[in-house]
Amino acid sequence: MHLTPSSRSSIAVMVLMTFTLLTGCDQEQTGHKEVIRPVKLFTVKDPQQQQLRYFPGKVTATEEAEISFRIPGQIDKIEVKQGDDVTEGQVLAYLDDRDIRNELQDRQANYELAKAEFERASSLLEKRVISQSSYDTASARLKSAEAALKLSRDKLAYTTLTAPFSGRVAQTLAEAHQQVQAQQPVLILQSSDRLDISIQVPESIVSHVNAKAVNNGYQPIATFPGAPGKEFPVNYKEHATRVTPGTQSYEVIFTRMAPTNMNILPGMTATVIIDLARVIDTRGQPGYVLVPISAVSKTDTDNKTVVWRFDQDTSQVTPVEVTTGRITEAGIQVLSGLNTGDQIVTAGLSQLYDGMPVKPLRKERGL
Repeated sequence: MHLTPSSRSSIAVMVLMTFTLLTGCDQEQTGHKEVIRPVKLFTVKDPQQQQLRYFPGKVTATEEAEISFRIPGQIDKIEVKQGDDVTEGQVLAYLDDRDIRNELQDRQANYELAKAEFERASSLLEKRVISQSSYDTASARLKSAEAALKLSRDKLAYTTLTAPFSGRVAQTLAEAHQQVQAQQPVLILQSSDRLDISIQVPESIVSHVNAKAVNNGYQPIATFPGAPGKEFPVNYKEHATRVTPGTQSYEVIFTRMAPTNMNILPGMTATVIIDLARVIDTRGQPGYVLVPISAVSKTDTDNKTVVWRFDQDTSQVTPVEVTTGRITEAGIQVLSGLNTGDQIVTAGLSQLYDGMPVKPLRKERGL
């Protein structure tokens, strides 16, 4: 096919335009922006705020007793049921007392007979009709009959079970018409006006508690899952000096009046918030902040201890040399190099370099 000069010029222009477009596409594909890596950040808190520790706890009754009869017998009636509130001295249950009442009548008669014989013996002794030994025998029989009568009266009283303190029936362990032995639990009674909260405190904290440094007026705070946002001051009650089996911690118990606007029962969970600065003597100890152990690393070149600080203005990270202290349950102590409010990276430190652009990792909603 024969092409004229004008046709050849048109084709050349089209080829040049096509090459230019293809070159532009290649430049767009090879000139894409660098992917900015997301990082997990930790904000350095005020050292005073870091002294707040949260301890999971369990609610227990201030008083709890297994109530039982002092004598064996058959239960005639139980006057209360589980969950009932009772007052001190209130009748809880009865034993069938028919046999004991018959025994009491017999011993009452024996006592009256022994008393009459003793009075007769006393009169005859004055008249010198009987000997002193006969009188002593009548006196001993009277004392024995009196003791037996008192014992029967006590047994009759033991057939009635009463509440030793005011509280709530937590559980009934027997039923009416059931035969029970002496000291066999019939029901469990718990106090309801006060409650205790038991927590486990690790030895690393217990070992630094100084009784002279504790603020006697300080009240830790308790929170309950059933009352979100509400705080309840508690008072220290007692602590164990024997380690809890299977742990390196010690039991500490706090107490308070039961809240009137909510039903807190033994066995429920709670959280006790303690400001360690109020119970631990920190005088003479260097100041520090606590950071996650994963936020601290060593440099490969000079083996310095560093953390990677994030700059919000430039969205870049920079290594900062720090001085560390001891490792605790809450993290590692950083004695110098960081300030309150600093944001540091807590994961993937080996992939970072000075001036690296990053972005804070944010969880997607629903994750």
